[in-house]
Amino acid sequence: MASVAKRVRNGRTTYEARWRDDQGRQRKKSFSKKGDADRHAATVEADKARGTYVEPSKITVAEYARTWAETRPHRPTTARRTEMMIRLHIEGTRLGGRKLADVRPSEVQAWATDRSRVLAPTTVRQAVGLLRSVYGAAVLDRLVAASPVVRIRLPRHERARVVPLSVEQVAALARAMPERYRAMVLTQAGLGLRIGELLALCVQDVDFLRRTVRIEWQFTQASKGERTEPKTPRSRRSVPLPRVVADVLAAHLAVYPAGEDGTIFTTGKGAPLGHVYFGHDMMRRAVTDAGLPKGT
Repeated sequence: MASVAKRVRNGRTTYEARWRDDQGRQRKKSFSKKGDADRHAATVEADKARGTYVEPSKITVAEYARTWAETRPHRPTTARRTEMMIRLHIEGTRLGGRKLADVRPSEVQAWATDRSRVLAPTTVRQAVGLLRSVYGAAVLDRLVAASPVVRIRLPRHERARVVPLSVEQVAALARAMPERYRAMVLTQAGLGLRIGELLALCVQDVDFLRRTVRIEWQFTQASKGERTEPKTPRSRRSVPLPRVVADVLAAHLAVYPAGEDGTIFTTGKGAPLGHVYFGHDMMRRAVTDAGLPKGT
């Protein structure tokens, strides 16, 4: 049970509330008035009985966010993105230095509003979602009684409508690419592949006889030419191989043999292509040359 003891030091009287937390560790807190100490002791015991006791802690939002991130089973790319988000948008803000248990919903709203001035709407939502997950874990750890990340108003954001390219536009885009990489445009369009899946496509993944393609691997921007598993189990899949794509792949391989590991699309030196080189630099030039709509 919690208790209150009178303490006199250097002529100054204080009242010390003492209790044991839910782990059996001794805790204490001093007050200048006995009534305040009694109320605190009674509150602690009531919280323990209700199962809502919160462990006193000086840990900051940024410190706990980093601890939380280190325990998550994140993929390497997700871990890097999370670390950057914490470093730039939590640790690098006033909110990051606040004690975890002292943050109020109004402070979270002010932080989200401030971030919306420097981040795109989708990134603001990711940052708020990250903070919400951090506080969700803190509630489970009994470091806070409740999460302050509630009813946060965010900038309105409507996703732009995605308009698929027509067959003629896809053909024009392919013609605008360097000859070695024209088959990549037609293969990606015909199979519906993400860029990473296209770059990692191997000869052994393509079954020309049964007209199917098995998607097993991808290259990420951070993988540096090493294949990694797709983001989710459902991303591993078989897709139909249309005749036009089969013909394009066969013609491509006849002129540009696959790499040593079977990679179909490689550079002139036989190395895998990078995300930025193909998906940004080369594609952007081809979109301009083909006269396709801005943002294609």
